[in-house]
Amino acid sequence: MSADREMVADWIHKAENDRKAALALLSLEGTPSDSICFHAQQTVEKALKALLIYRSVKFQRTHDLDILLDVLDDSDFEPYRASTPVLTSYAVDARYPGDYVEPEREEAAEAVQIAGEIYDLVKSKIGL
Repeated sequence: MSADREMVADWIHKAENDRKAALALLSLEGTPSDSICFHAQQTVEKALKALLIYRSVKFQRTHDLDILLDVLDDSDFEPYRASTPVLTSYAVDARYPGDYVEPEREEAAEAVQIAGEIYDLVKSKIGL
């Protein structure tokens, strides 16, 4: 396996771990929704980075999913554009105290659903 292919597999593995964590946390009653949403965001971020590496596209270090999608420039992800700003907010804002309002359980479930769809789309494009 080439170094780049191995790196892609590593990023997909990490994305899968976050997906599993989000699903596991979602299944537990009383789990803080911000933790669920964080893992949903991480699933998407790591999956997109895997695809960028797979396509040999350089990208800046960021948690901003819109920036990653801009660099990726793939119209198949356009249906998710309305969701990515909210998902991005779960990367940092949801992790620290402040004016941030914790997502409702339904929002967390939706974040996990969208993250799973994007993850599956990325895997199909990589051929995994």
